[in-house]
Amino acid sequence: MAAGGGRDEAASGRELDYGLLNRLVGHLLRHAFLRGHQAFAEAFSGEALTPLQFMVLELVDRNPGVTHRDVAAAMSTAPSVLTTALKPLVSGRLLEQVGVAGDGRRVAYRLTAEGRRYFHALRPRIDAAERLLLAGLDETEAETLRSFLRRMTGRAAEG
Repeated sequence: MAAGGGRDEAASGRELDYGLLNRLVGHLLRHAFLRGHQAFAEAFSGEALTPLQFMVLELVDRNPGVTHRDVAAAMSTAPSVLTTALKPLVSGRLLEQVGVAGDGRRVAYRLTAEGRRYFHALRPRIDAAERLLLAGLDETEAETLRSFLRRMTGRAAEG
């Protein structure tokens, strides 16, 4: 995207007019989201781990015995999408399913000992992904962005 926000050179060499797209928050968030995935892939190169799976591991590590429904809600994703992300973590013995006391239909998760070792060794790499993603911002700007995003997502109190 052009620094001025209006035009950018396309792969064909022709300049594209983005119209109002570079003023639309949803459009810019989509591009930032994709950039976040690129930064994650670079920082976690060589690991068979997706950003969604990292989020699952973080949530389960911090909340042992958390239910499938609660993880899906925390990640703002459909339970079926979560099921797909969980399969390799469970089959790889990083997570284990546990029953929920008093409700045999509900499933909860916790890290296995192997999963805890793996995740705790891998977790520091998220700092590198954040540095890559936020490389164009100073620390004050990065914290301001985080604050705005927490407010937009209803998580302002969770700073």
